[in-house]
Amino acid sequence: IDGVVSELIRVSHLVFFNVQIVTGNKPALFRLIGKYSEKIKELIVWDKCKAQPAIGGGVLNSGFELILVFSDDAITRAFKEPKFERGKLENIWRIPAASSDDKTHGAAFPRQLVANILINFSEPGQRCFDPFLGTGTTAIESHYCELDFVGCELDKDYYDSAIKRVELLTSQEVLF
Repeated sequence: IDGVVSELIRVSHLVFFNVQIVTGNKPALFRLIGKYSEKIKELIVWDKCKAQPAIGGGVLNSGFELILVFSDDAITRAFKEPKFERGKLENIWRIPAASSDDKTHGAAFPRQLVANILINFSEPGQRCFDPFLGTGTTAIESHYCELDFVGCELDKDYYDSAIKRVELLTSQEVLF
């Protein structure tokens, strides 16, 4: 992950990186935060509105994920050319975790979460890159925000599924 974040920060003015804190990723996540602390512009908490029951006993149910916002001008929390009005967008986003319409991937984002980022921090025609394509949610929302989308996915089954989902959800239906 460190290499991906490093490259994203190198080539982009603004990077939104979603991560859930789980037992296996805590050391790597906190090292990442420490290493790039001077590039962190904002920390958004995605409140899923309902916590998934923990798999193991004695473990708190997790009802949130973090979105680390990296920028080349993280000295200030102010965004260059934000699309939201002053005082209208919080850094805690209460967006229910939606069950995926794609059963091949258990960790799909709700479309509203991705749309919130794209609507508030991008302009039509800009390029959006998702290094973890998954089910294609970012590709779908990029289409509706009129962005030039590029994504990659290592898992062929996820990729094939994402292509079908993107085609289904972005195609023009026959009206007559």
